[in-house]
Amino acid sequence: MGLYKMRNDNGSLIPLPKKKRSRPKKHFNNYFLAAIILIIIIILSRHFLVSTMAKVRILSMETTSQTTTLDGILIKEEIVVKSPSNGRLRLALPDGERLEMGAKAAEVISSEQDIGEITFDIYTDTTGILCTHLDGYESILAPANIGVLEMPAIEKIDNQPISDGAKVDKGQPVFKIIENLAPVYIYGTMPKSAFAGSYWDGLETLPASWENFDFSIKRGQLNITSDNVEGTFLLAGFPEQIIHHRRVTINVTTRALKGLLAPEQAIVYHDDQPGIYLVVKKKAVWTPVEIEGALSGRVAMSGDGVNEGSSFVSNPVLVREGWLVE
Repeated sequence: MGLYKMRNDNGSLIPLPKKKRSRPKKHFNNYFLAAIILIIIIILSRHFLVSTMAKVRILSMETTSQTTTLDGILIKEEIVVKSPSNGRLRLALPDGERLEMGAKAAEVISSEQDIGEITFDIYTDTTGILCTHLDGYESILAPANIGVLEMPAIEKIDNQPISDGAKVDKGQPVFKIIENLAPVYIYGTMPKSAFAGSYWDGLETLPASWENFDFSIKRGQLNITSDNVEGTFLLAGFPEQIIHHRRVTINVTTRALKGLLAPEQAIVYHDDQPGIYLVVKKKAVWTPVEIEGALSGRVAMSGDGVNEGSSFVSNPVLVREGWLVE
Protein backbone atom coordinates (compact mmCIF):
# COMPACT_ATOMS: atom_id res chain seq x y z
CA MET A 1 0.00 0.00 0.00
CA GLY A 2 1.30 3.49 -0.81
CA LEU A 3 2.00 6.20 1.65
CA TYR A 4 -0.34 9.14 1.27
CA LYS A 5 0.64 12.68 1.99
CA MET A 6 -1.42 15.81 2.14
CA ARG A 7 -0.92 18.95 -0.01
CA ASN A 8 -1.76 22.52 0.81
CA ASP A 9 -3.32 25.11 -1.52
CA ASN A 10 0.09 25.87 -3.09
CA GLY A 11 0.57 22.23 -3.91
CA SER A 12 3.29 21.75 -1.33
CA LEU A 13 3.41 18.46 0.51
CA ILE A 14 2.49 18.45 4.20
CA PRO A 15 4.18 15.68 6.20
CA LEU A 16 1.84 13.45 8.17
CA PRO A 17 2.14 13.63 11.97
CA LYS A 18 4.17 10.89 13.51
CA LYS A 19 2.32 8.32 15.62
CA LYS A 20 3.33 8.49 19.28
CA ARG A 21 4.57 5.31 20.77
CA SER A 22 3.11 4.10 24.11
CA ARG A 23 5.24 4.34 27.18
CA PRO A 24 5.34 0.93 28.87
CA LYS A 25 7.08 2.34 31.92
CA LYS A 26 4.22 4.75 32.60
CA HIS A 27 1.62 1.96 32.31
CA PHE A 28 3.71 -0.21 34.63
CA ASN A 29 3.77 2.54 37.23
CA ASN A 30 -0.01 2.89 37.01
CA TYR A 31 -0.52 -0.84 37.41
CA PHE A 32 1.93 -1.00 40.30
CA LEU A 33 0.19 1.89 42.08
CA ALA A 34 -3.21 0.22 41.58
CA ALA A 35 -1.84 -3.04 42.95
CA ILE A 36 -0.46 -1.28 46.04
CA ILE A 37 -3.81 0.40 46.64
CA LEU A 38 -5.61 -2.93 46.21
CA ILE A 39 -3.27 -4.65 48.69
CA ILE A 40 -3.84 -1.86 51.22
CA ILE A 41 -7.60 -2.17 50.75
CA ILE A 42 -7.41 -5.94 51.24
CA ILE A 43 -5.30 -5.57 54.40
CA LEU A 44 -7.60 -2.93 55.84
CA SER A 45 -10.68 -4.94 54.84
CA ARG A 46 -9.26 -8.05 56.48
CA HIS A 47 -8.44 -6.11 59.63
CA PHE A 48 -11.94 -4.61 59.68
CA LEU A 49 -13.57 -7.98 58.97
CA VAL A 50 -11.52 -9.82 61.61
CA SER A 51 -12.13 -7.11 64.22
CA THR A 52 -15.84 -7.08 63.44
CA MET A 53 -16.23 -10.86 63.43
CA ALA A 54 -13.99 -11.44 66.47
CA LYS A 55 -16.42 -9.71 68.86
CA VAL A 56 -14.06 -8.87 71.70
CA ARG A 57 -15.73 -9.27 75.09
CA ILE A 58 -14.77 -8.84 78.75
CA LEU A 59 -14.59 -11.85 81.07
CA SER A 60 -16.71 -11.52 84.19
CA MET A 61 -18.10 -13.71 86.95
CA GLU A 62 -21.56 -14.75 85.78
CA THR A 63 -24.24 -17.33 86.38
CA THR A 64 -26.25 -19.06 83.72
CA SER A 65 -29.12 -21.37 84.52
CA GLN A 66 -31.65 -23.73 83.03
CA THR A 67 -35.20 -23.81 84.32
CA THR A 68 -38.33 -25.89 84.07
CA THR A 69 -41.89 -25.06 85.07
CA LEU A 70 -43.70 -26.56 88.02
CA ASP A 71 -47.45 -26.28 87.60
CA GLY A 72 -48.81 -27.15 90.99
CA ILE A 73 -51.37 -26.78 93.75
CA LEU A 74 -50.64 -24.82 96.91
CA ILE A 75 -51.22 -26.57 100.22
CA LYS A 76 -51.64 -24.03 103.01
CA GLU A 77 -53.25 -23.37 106.36
CA GLU A 78 -56.62 -21.69 105.79
CA ILE A 79 -59.39 -20.84 108.20
CA VAL A 80 -62.83 -20.49 106.64
CA VAL A 81 -65.12 -17.89 108.22
CA LYS A 82 -68.90 -18.20 107.95
CA SER A 83 -71.53 -15.51 108.11
CA PRO A 84 -73.18 -15.14 111.55
CA SER A 85 -76.44 -13.94 110.00
CA ASN A 86 -78.35 -13.21 106.83
CA GLY A 87 -77.51 -9.82 105.40
CA ARG A 88 -74.98 -7.91 103.38
CA LEU A 89 -71.26 -8.49 103.72
CA ARG A 90 -68.98 -5.51 104.25
CA LEU A 91 -65.23 -6.18 104.27
CA ALA A 92 -63.08 -4.14 106.65
CA LEU A 93 -60.06 -4.41 104.31
CA PRO A 94 -59.63 -5.11 100.58
CA ASP A 95 -59.19 -8.68 99.46
CA GLY A 96 -55.56 -9.78 99.82
CA GLU A 97 -54.65 -7.49 102.71
CA ARG A 98 -52.96 -8.68 105.89
CA LEU A 99 -54.99 -8.90 109.11
CA GLU A 100 -53.56 -8.81 112.61
CA MET A 101 -54.86 -11.11 115.31
CA GLY A 102 -58.05 -9.72 116.83
CA ALA A 103 -58.60 -7.24 114.00
CA LYS A 104 -61.99 -6.65 112.48
CA ALA A 105 -62.22 -8.49 109.18
CA ALA A 106 -65.80 -7.78 108.08
CA GLU A 107 -69.32 -7.11 109.17
CA VAL A 108 -72.70 -8.45 108.14
CA ILE A 109 -75.56 -5.95 108.18
CA SER A 110 -78.91 -7.62 108.76
CA SER A 111 -82.30 -5.94 108.44
CA GLU A 112 -85.08 -6.97 110.84
CA GLN A 113 -88.66 -5.71 110.41
CA ASP A 114 -89.25 -4.91 114.05
CA ILE A 115 -85.73 -3.93 115.06
CA GLY A 116 -84.20 -2.42 111.92
CA GLU A 117 -80.56 -2.92 110.95
CA ILE A 118 -78.30 -5.06 113.11
CA THR A 119 -74.55 -5.16 112.51
CA PHE A 120 -72.62 -8.35 113.25
CA ASP A 121 -68.87 -7.72 113.49
CA ILE A 122 -66.47 -10.49 112.52
CA TYR A 123 -63.05 -10.49 114.20
CA THR A 124 -60.08 -12.71 113.48
CA ASP A 125 -58.46 -15.03 115.98
CA THR A 126 -55.25 -15.40 113.95
CA THR A 127 -52.85 -13.41 111.80
CA GLY A 128 -53.08 -13.89 108.06
CA ILE A 129 -54.23 -12.75 104.63
CA LEU A 130 -57.86 -11.91 103.97
CA CYS A 131 -59.05 -13.90 100.97
CA THR A 132 -62.55 -14.11 99.48
CA HIS A 133 -61.56 -16.72 96.86
CA LEU A 134 -63.16 -19.83 98.34
CA ASP A 135 -62.70 -23.03 96.34
CA GLY A 136 -63.99 -25.75 98.68
CA TYR A 137 -60.55 -27.37 99.15
CA GLU A 138 -59.59 -25.41 102.25
CA SER A 139 -60.05 -28.34 104.63
CA ILE A 140 -58.59 -30.91 102.21
CA LEU A 141 -55.46 -29.19 100.88
CA ALA A 142 -54.00 -28.53 104.31
CA PRO A 143 -50.44 -29.27 105.51
CA ALA A 144 -51.78 -31.66 108.17
CA ASN A 145 -53.14 -33.92 105.42
CA ILE A 146 -49.83 -34.36 103.57
CA GLY A 147 -49.01 -38.05 103.54
CA VAL A 148 -52.45 -39.00 104.80
CA LEU A 149 -54.67 -38.34 101.81
CA GLU A 150 -53.87 -38.77 98.15
CA MET A 151 -53.97 -35.55 96.20
CA PRO A 152 -57.38 -35.09 94.57
CA ALA A 153 -57.57 -34.79 90.82
CA ILE A 154 -58.31 -31.10 90.47
CA GLU A 155 -59.36 -30.33 86.93
CA LYS A 156 -60.91 -26.94 87.54
CA ILE A 157 -60.87 -24.67 90.55
CA ASP A 158 -63.99 -22.59 91.02
CA ASN A 159 -62.89 -19.73 93.22
CA GLN A 160 -65.24 -16.93 92.35
CA PRO A 161 -64.82 -14.37 95.12
CA ILE A 162 -67.67 -13.04 97.20
CA SER A 163 -67.75 -9.33 96.44
CA ASP A 164 -67.95 -6.61 99.03
CA GLY A 165 -71.61 -5.77 99.61
CA ALA A 166 -72.87 -9.16 98.45
CA LYS A 167 -75.96 -10.70 100.05
CA VAL A 168 -75.05 -13.71 102.20
CA ASP A 169 -76.91 -16.32 104.23
CA LYS A 170 -76.34 -17.37 107.81
CA GLY A 171 -73.73 -20.12 107.99
CA GLN A 172 -72.45 -19.42 104.46
CA PRO A 173 -68.65 -19.35 104.04
CA VAL A 174 -67.82 -15.75 103.15
CA PHE A 175 -64.02 -15.52 103.30
CA LYS A 176 -60.94 -17.23 104.66
CA ILE A 177 -57.82 -16.24 106.53
CA ILE A 178 -54.62 -17.68 105.06
CA GLU A 179 -51.97 -18.08 107.71
CA ASN A 180 -48.93 -16.59 106.02
CA LEU A 181 -46.61 -17.60 108.89
CA ALA A 182 -47.58 -21.27 108.62
CA PRO A 183 -45.75 -23.64 106.23
CA VAL A 184 -46.86 -23.47 102.59
CA TYR A 185 -46.31 -26.38 100.22
CA ILE A 186 -46.74 -26.93 96.51
CA TYR A 187 -47.70 -30.25 95.00
CA GLY A 188 -46.78 -30.85 91.38
CA THR A 189 -44.81 -32.73 88.77
CA MET A 190 -41.62 -31.87 86.88
CA PRO A 191 -39.90 -33.87 84.12
CA LYS A 192 -36.84 -35.66 85.44
CA SER A 193 -35.11 -35.06 82.10
CA ALA A 194 -34.81 -31.37 83.05
CA PHE A 195 -32.32 -32.29 85.79
CA ALA A 196 -28.74 -33.48 85.55
CA GLY A 197 -28.14 -37.16 86.22
CA SER A 198 -26.86 -36.73 89.77
CA TYR A 199 -28.66 -33.48 90.51
CA TRP A 200 -30.79 -35.01 93.24
CA ASP A 201 -27.92 -36.55 95.15
CA GLY A 202 -27.90 -34.77 98.50
CA LEU A 203 -29.77 -31.77 97.09
CA GLU A 204 -32.35 -30.29 99.44
CA THR A 205 -33.16 -26.84 98.02
CA LEU A 206 -33.91 -25.56 94.53
CA PRO A 207 -33.99 -21.90 93.45
CA ALA A 208 -37.40 -20.82 92.15
CA SER A 209 -39.24 -17.73 90.97
CA TRP A 210 -42.80 -16.55 90.49
CA GLU A 211 -43.99 -13.25 89.01
CA ASN A 212 -40.42 -11.86 89.16
CA PHE A 213 -40.07 -12.84 92.84
CA ASP A 214 -37.16 -15.11 93.78
CA PHE A 215 -37.43 -17.72 96.53
CA SER A 216 -36.63 -21.40 96.97
CA ILE A 217 -38.38 -24.73 97.38
CA LYS A 218 -37.24 -27.54 99.65
CA ARG A 219 -37.73 -31.23 99.01
CA GLY A 220 -40.70 -32.81 100.72
CA GLN A 221 -42.30 -36.17 100.08
CA LEU A 222 -41.28 -37.05 96.53
CA ASN A 223 -41.86 -39.92 94.18
CA ILE A 224 -38.99 -39.96 91.67
CA THR A 225 -39.63 -42.21 88.68
CA SER A 226 -37.69 -42.71 85.47
CA ASP A 227 -39.68 -39.91 83.85
CA ASN A 228 -40.93 -37.52 86.51
CA VAL A 229 -40.30 -35.94 89.87
CA GLU A 230 -43.66 -35.76 91.65
CA GLY A 231 -44.61 -34.73 95.15
CA THR A 232 -44.56 -31.86 97.59
CA PHE A 233 -42.08 -29.04 98.04
CA LEU A 234 -41.92 -26.59 100.92
CA LEU A 235 -41.80 -22.94 99.89
CA ALA A 236 -39.09 -20.86 101.62
CA GLY A 237 -38.77 -17.09 101.50
CA PHE A 238 -41.77 -16.91 99.20
CA PRO A 239 -43.60 -13.69 98.27
CA GLU A 240 -46.72 -13.11 100.31
CA GLN A 241 -48.80 -12.55 97.17
CA ILE A 242 -48.43 -16.16 96.04
CA ILE A 243 -50.52 -17.64 98.85
CA HIS A 244 -53.55 -15.75 97.57
CA HIS A 245 -53.75 -18.38 94.80
CA ARG A 246 -54.47 -22.11 94.74
CA ARG A 247 -52.97 -23.16 91.42
CA VAL A 248 -49.68 -21.53 90.48
CA THR A 249 -46.91 -22.03 87.93
CA ILE A 250 -43.40 -21.39 89.17
CA ASN A 251 -40.02 -21.56 87.45
CA VAL A 252 -37.56 -23.94 89.05
CA THR A 253 -33.84 -23.79 88.38
CA THR A 254 -32.73 -27.30 87.45
CA ARG A 255 -29.13 -26.58 86.51
CA ALA A 256 -26.79 -23.68 87.17
CA LEU A 257 -23.25 -22.78 86.14
CA LYS A 258 -21.24 -20.02 87.81
CA GLY A 259 -17.78 -18.69 87.01
CA LEU A 260 -15.87 -16.94 84.25
CA LEU A 261 -18.24 -17.71 81.40
CA ALA A 262 -17.64 -17.57 77.66
CA PRO A 263 -19.51 -18.90 74.61
CA GLU A 264 -18.56 -22.44 73.62
CA GLN A 265 -17.48 -21.13 70.21
CA ALA A 266 -14.76 -19.05 71.92
CA ILE A 267 -12.85 -22.23 72.80
CA VAL A 268 -10.05 -23.08 70.35
CA TYR A 269 -8.22 -26.43 70.64
CA HIS A 270 -4.49 -26.77 70.02
CA ASP A 271 -3.34 -30.40 70.19
CA ASP A 272 -6.47 -31.33 72.18
CA GLN A 273 -5.77 -28.54 74.68
CA PRO A 274 -8.65 -26.09 75.03
CA GLY A 275 -7.85 -22.40 75.09
CA ILE A 276 -9.11 -18.94 74.22
CA TYR A 277 -7.64 -15.96 72.43
CA LEU A 278 -6.97 -13.23 74.96
CA VAL A 279 -6.50 -9.73 73.63
CA VAL A 280 -3.08 -8.47 74.71
CA LYS A 281 -1.97 -5.09 73.37
CA LYS A 282 -4.63 -5.39 70.67
CA LYS A 283 -3.24 -8.73 69.50
CA ALA A 284 -4.78 -12.20 69.76
CA VAL A 285 -2.80 -14.44 72.11
CA TRP A 286 -3.95 -18.05 72.48
CA THR A 287 -4.05 -19.04 76.17
CA PRO A 288 -4.76 -22.57 77.51
CA VAL A 289 -7.71 -22.98 79.88
CA GLU A 290 -9.40 -25.63 81.99
CA ILE A 291 -13.08 -26.23 81.23
CA GLU A 292 -14.95 -26.47 84.54
CA GLY A 293 -18.45 -26.95 83.16
CA ALA A 294 -20.79 -26.25 80.27
CA LEU A 295 -24.45 -25.26 80.11
CA SER A 296 -26.76 -23.76 77.50
CA GLY A 297 -23.99 -22.98 75.03
CA ARG A 298 -21.64 -21.41 77.59
CA VAL A 299 -18.59 -22.74 79.43
CA ALA A 300 -16.96 -21.91 82.74
CA MET A 301 -13.19 -21.83 82.62
CA SER A 302 -10.04 -21.02 84.52
CA GLY A 303 -6.34 -20.70 83.76
CA ASP A 304 -3.20 -18.65 84.15
CA GLY A 305 -3.87 -15.13 82.90
CA VAL A 306 -7.58 -15.82 82.56
CA ASN A 307 -9.02 -13.34 85.00
CA GLU A 308 -12.11 -11.26 85.53
CA GLY A 309 -11.80 -8.16 83.36
CA SER A 310 -9.61 -9.83 80.71
CA SER A 311 -10.52 -9.14 77.09
CA PHE A 312 -11.08 -12.20 74.91
CA VAL A 313 -12.21 -13.10 71.40
CA SER A 314 -15.70 -14.58 71.55
CA ASN A 315 -15.83 -15.53 67.85
CA PRO A 316 -12.35 -16.68 66.75
CA VAL A 317 -13.32 -18.18 63.37
CA LEU A 318 -11.05 -15.83 61.36
CA VAL A 319 -8.54 -15.07 64.11
CA ARG A 320 -4.95 -16.33 64.16
CA GLU A 321 -2.15 -15.98 66.69
CA GLY A 322 -0.75 -12.45 66.77
CA TRP A 323 -3.43 -10.91 64.56
CA LEU A 324 -4.68 -7.48 65.41
CA VAL A 325 -8.10 -7.44 67.09
CA GLU A 326 -9.92 -4.63 68.80
